[in-house]
Amino acid sequence: MRGESDRKVSTGSFFPHPRNPAGSDLPVDELIATYDSMISAGEPAFQKYLLMRKLPRLTRRQWNDAAPPRDAIEGALLADARKVRAAVAVPVICTGGFQTASLIAAAITRGDCDAVSVARPLIANNDLVEIFRSGQDRADRPCTYCNRCLVNVIENPLGCYEEARYPSRDAMIAEIMSVFDPPSFS
Repeated sequence: MRGESDRKVSTGSFFPHPRNPAGSDLPVDELIATYDSMISAGEPAFQKYLLMRKLPRLTRRQWNDAAPPRDAIEGALLADARKVRAAVAVPVICTGGFQTASLIAAAITRGDCDAVSVARPLIANNDLVEIFRSGQDRADRPCTYCNRCLVNVIENPLGCYEEARYPSRDAMIAEIMSVFDPPSFS
C-alpha cells in the first residue's frame, strides 16, 4: 500500500537529494515502519530526474531551499541512526558529511551507528584517511558541501569543483586530475 511517506523518500541513483534519508518531513519512526514498501516504490527518483533536466533553475532553487545550513550537515542524522540501530538486527551505516575524526570516533563509540559513510568529504580530500592517521582531526580545506562534485560527476572526472577551496582554477584541476597518477601504496 502506497502512502504519503513513500513519496517523500526516493531510492536509486537517478537523483540524490537532501531529504534522503529521513528528514524533518519524514519522521524516522515512520521510516522504520514502512521502509520495505518505500524501497520497492523508487519511481519518484525518475520524476525528480526529469524535473532537474526540464526545469533546472526551479529545481536548483528548491534543492538549495531544502538543504540544511552547511554547518549543520556533519553528523545531523546520528540521532536517527541511533533509533534505527535500536530497531534492526543489522549493522547501521550513518551518512551525513562526516569529515572530523573525533566526531566519527564518538559516534561509533557511543553506539549511534556501526560505521559512517564518507563521500563528498573524501572527494574534497582524497587523502582524508591519511590526514586522520597523522593525528589531524580535520582537513585544512574541508568539504563545503556545495554539491559541485555531484553536478560534475556525469560528464567530468570525479573531484571537488569548489574553486574557493583552491588558490587557483589550475590548482583545482591539477588536484582533480591527480587521481589518474596516484602515488604508490606503501
